[in-house]
Amino acid sequence: MKTVLHFGNIDWIHLFEPQKAEIDDLVKKYDLHELIEEDLLELTNQEKIDIYEDYMFIVVNFPKYNADNKKYLLNEFSIILGKNIIVTMTKFDTTYIKSIIEEYWEELKSKESDEDFKVSPYYILYKVLDTMYDKSIKTLTKYSKDVITLEEQLFAASKLEKQLLENLTIKKRNIVSLKHTFAPHKEILDKLQDTLPKFYKEDLDVYFEDLEYKLEKIMNTIAISFENIESLADTYNSLMNIKTNSMISVLTTFAAITWILTLISGIYGMNITLPGQTSPYFFSILMSIMLVVCVGFLLFFRRKKWI
Repeated sequence: MKTVLHFGNIDWIHLFEPQKAEIDDLVKKYDLHELIEEDLLELTNQEKIDIYEDYMFIVVNFPKYNADNKKYLLNEFSIILGKNIIVTMTKFDTTYIKSIIEEYWEELKSKESDEDFKVSPYYILYKVLDTMYDKSIKTLTKYSKDVITLEEQLFAASKLEKQLLENLTIKKRNIVSLKHTFAPHKEILDKLQDTLPKFYKEDLDVYFEDLEYKLEKIMNTIAISFENIESLADTYNSLMNIKTNSMISVLTTFAAITWILTLISGIYGMNITLPGQTSPYFFSILMSIMLVVCVGFLLFFRRKKWI
């Protein structure tokens, strides 16, 4: 799917799941380097920024949540920046591009006379990254709330359920995925700030410094969330150990009591004459002794706080 927008002398082309013919037309029309063509056709690149004579080619990944398997996928953003053109291409569809376009149109309508820099592909790049970072911050805020909910469930549950462990594992997997997704962004933003003055005379440092601030906020939030999930996982394991030890204590108590009862019944089950066997009250006396032994052991274990 292809969307073409015109802002003054600036062209913004957005492609979602482009066909080879669309990429070929783009390469021919703007005389793009063959390496850019290869990268656009693959759409499986790691984050990078390549500098050419008239263009910059940037690849950054943003997370896209898949509700079916409860994991984050990498939505690759491939961006081509030229003097009067910006091309954005995504691996998966995203509604945020539409909102970026709408917000940009409104911003241009209220543009001041000294804000001509806003009509440039480099400022559009800032708007795209800024919106995606804002989206990511909202995602992480929701993630943090989910972690708090998990913590409440962990301590409120009367028994540790498999579903709780599954949710913890999913959260831990996802936060690790988010960490690796955003880790390369810092290097790309730094290189972008160093290279931008060679392509554009206007000073956009303040805007890209804002991006660095938001990226730092994202990375800090991810780090805190990761530590919280690690702590919850450790707590879950501790509670499981306590539960296991408690069960073993109970089983050991019953085994000890059963051993004494088995010993008594075994002695009086031998095929020999034993004291008291001829008494009509022998069975009642034997049962009473065994009951006293059971109660005695239970009181002893309780006093020692073993059960």
